[in-house]
Amino acid sequence: MTIKRYTSAQLKELKDETNWERLRSMSDDDIDFSDIPMLTDEMAAKGVWYRNGELLKELERKSKPTKVSLNSEVVSYFKSLGDDWQAKINEVLTQAIKMKDILT
Repeated sequence: MTIKRYTSAQLKELKDETNWERLRSMSDDDIDFSDIPMLTDEMAAKGVWYRNGELLKELERKSKPTKVSLNSEVVSYFKSLGDDWQAKINEVLTQAIKMKDILT
């Protein structure tokens, strides 16, 4: 087996042969999962997990519990985004740091 690497520019030029209409019309029952092994706790423990392209274990290692006061509007908004609302706040703040101009 050979692994071929593409740049993002090359990927954009590839012809998309996906039958999107067929996929949109499929229900979960139409999908054949029979050749996919069930994920066990052992497999998950040995797995390499990524979030937004960054190794999750490194993200967790960087995290430090801290107490921050946020106004109720901010908390309500992020809670409305789902159970991982605190991680989303962290992602927004991380992006803000990368865009240093908005902090000065």
